[in-house]
Amino acid sequence: MLRAFDEVDETILDAALQRILQVGIRRSSLDDIARRSGLNRVTIYRRFAGKDNLVDAVLAREIQRVLAEATAIATTTRGVDAQIEETVLYILRLTRTHPLVTQLIEVAPEEALSFYTVRGEELVSQGIKFIVSILDAAQERGEIDSYDTRPVAELVARFAHSLMLTPTAGADFGDEESARTFVRATILPLMRHGLGSSRRQPATRRRAPRTPPRRR
Repeated sequence: MLRAFDEVDETILDAALQRILQVGIRRSSLDDIARRSGLNRVTIYRRFAGKDNLVDAVLAREIQRVLAEATAIATTTRGVDAQIEETVLYILRLTRTHPLVTQLIEVAPEEALSFYTVRGEELVSQGIKFIVSILDAAQERGEIDSYDTRPVAELVARFAHSLMLTPTAGADFGDEESARTFVRATILPLMRHGLGSSRRQPATRRRAPRTPPRRR
């Protein structure tokens, strides 16, 4: 479970995020972050036990924020098709526009790939948990078919992560209409009905018509 952050944590995380977006992860020192936050280095170390943990916490907080907004979209949009469509589009949009993606690539491109590959497990894992919770709730309400939601959630979460790492091949997700068309044609039916094998009904064999007995 992701930890809750208090006011001092938030101040430190804000300063760390700003510094990372300014110069990248490697060049962001605890001393820089301490000066920016107005706190001392000891306080930061006491709360996060070092720079690596602090960077992980920055990412965890951004994940929390994204999933909170996605949850709000999913719970306030009317109709299950629109809920799926708008929530997925929001997530896919952020894989291209979130500052931790766009600005990190700009200021430290050599770090960006490593950062999102090494920490990809956390991103994908949290994505799977979120999607499973949304789909399970929709099943309980009878809005989507009954199927194993975890494989579907994993496919979608891994797709979003892949799109973040390789945003330009294939469909143009920078174009809103193109992205919406893609989601409607692929992800929406997947989330509504599950994987093909899990929703197929066994074929019924047709009986051959009986031949009437011959009269003697």
